[in-house]
Formats: sequence, structure tokens, C-alpha cells
Amino acid sequence: MAFQFQISIKEIKPTIRRRLVVPSGFNFYQLHLAIQGAFGWTNSHLFQFGKTGLMDKEGIGMPDPGDEKLIHEAKAVPLSAIFKRKKDRQVYVYDFGDYWQHTVELESIDQNDPYYPVCTDGQNECPPEDVGSVSGYEQMLECFASGTEKEKKGYREWLGLKPKENWDPAHFSLRETNLRLQWIFAEY
Repeated sequence: MAFQFQISIKEIKPTIRRRLVVPSGFNFYQLHLAIQGAFGWTNSHLFQFGKTGLMDKEGIGMPDPGDEKLIHEAKAVPLSAIFKRKKDRQVYVYDFGDYWQHTVELESIDQNDPYYPVCTDGQNECPPEDVGSVSGYEQMLECFASGTEKEKKGYREWLGLKPKENWDPAHFSLRETNLRLQWIFAEY
């Protein structure tokens, strides 16, 4: 069986989203890796799943013995323990500093069982790592829209863009996304 999820980053307009199909036997760590690949994140920061986000008394992620709340080990919790029917939701928070919140909603349960995660649809480019949360991302987009060449040059160098190349927030490549997912899950 397979779970089909609609995953979108909260608080950003226009919407940045991915439709992701994953094996129903996956655990939450594998879903985390699939989200990383689908959005183009680099798995450089902590993450947590919960009903509403990091303020929940209980979550799924990477437990810290010093944490006051109960965090279940993501590798030990199967998706089927939480996602049981259409519209079941979790909030996935990636990078506790930049605080990227994603809504993860189960759209369907299918009988086909994919070998690895597959992205079937998406919209818009994911913000780069360490851009400084939603406000930092908006500031970067504003710079590319109306900033000085000196300001744009700083962002271009940081992002590894070519001279005069601008960040394209509308870019999304299904092919590139699925190649990333294949590469990440080649080990499994």
C-alpha cells in the first residue's frame, strides 16, 4: 500500500507544495527524508512532527534526554500509527531556528506499493537553507525583485548562482525532484 500526502510550507505565498507518494510501511524518519528530497532541503537541521508543531507536549522526531516534552524516536514510529484515514494531518517542523512549518495531509491510501517515494506534483521553489525563516525568504525575494545589483550579487554568491542570474521562486522540476528522491533512497 501507499500513502499519498499533500505537503505545503505554511505562511508563504504563493504556496510551496509537493504531492508525495510513499510506501505505507515507512516510518516517520523515512517520511522526513522524503520531505527533504521533495522540497530540496539538505537535512542539515533538526525536525519534528506533531499535531500542531513544536509547542505540542508530545511529538515525533529525534529525542533529547534533556527535553521536557515526550519526543518519540522517528525511526520507531510507523506512519500507519498516526495516518489512518484521508485528511489525517501532522505539522512537520524543519530547522527549529528558521522554523519551517509544513502541513502534511494524507490525501489517499492506495493499493499500489512504490519501491521508494515519488513526487507526483509540486509548485514553486523551496526556500534555501538558512535564509532566515519566512521573513528572510521574503527579504531575499524582494531583493531580487527590486534590490541593488550589489545586494543581488551577495545573494547570488551565497546561493551559487551565476552573475546576473536571479532566484526563480516559481521554479519546480518534477524530474529533478524525483531524481533527488531516488538518490536519497538508493540505500534503502
